[in-house]
Amino acid sequence: MNRILLIVAFFALISGGPAFAITSADLIRIGYVDIQEIFDVYPGMDDVRQKLKQEKDRYQGEIDKRKDEVAHLQADYESKYSSLKDDEKQRREAEIEYKKELLAEYIDDSNRKLTSLKDELTKPIYVKIVSVIQKVSEEKGLSFVFRKGSDNLLYQDTRFDVTKDIITRLRKELQLEER
Repeated sequence: MNRILLIVAFFALISGGPAFAITSADLIRIGYVDIQEIFDVYPGMDDVRQKLKQEKDRYQGEIDKRKDEVAHLQADYESKYSSLKDDEKQRREAEIEYKKELLAEYIDDSNRKLTSLKDELTKPIYVKIVSVIQKVSEEKGLSFVFRKGSDNLLYQDTRFDVTKDIITRLRKELQLEER
């Protein structure tokens, strides 16, 4: 009896019987994309990078100025330490600590503002790239597309890299938008 069931199952499998049929819709196709490479070739990214660099340099200039001020206060305090009265020592120490706290707050605030500016400038670009990734994925019949270099992608075969297809499609769409 078991032998007959095995033979029936075998013939059903090779004949494409409904119990064992695998359609092309059931196949899972996977691809991956190098987002950084796409950002690197995206028109306008040089302007975004330049704007971010200008803002970073502006913040860094202010940070350096504040660090110099703290260093000057510290050096002045240390050079006059032996001649200062206790209450003056405490006042200067408090002033130095206060300036250090202000500096740390300014650095944190600067980093938040830079991150926010980066997000603001790159979000429209990212949205466009994701839109093109979706279109190309649908055209190629991909079920999943992973980001190259992500922690979730442990191995990638270059046959499944759709980065060049995305770049080609993105360039075409951007050219059409310019017209």
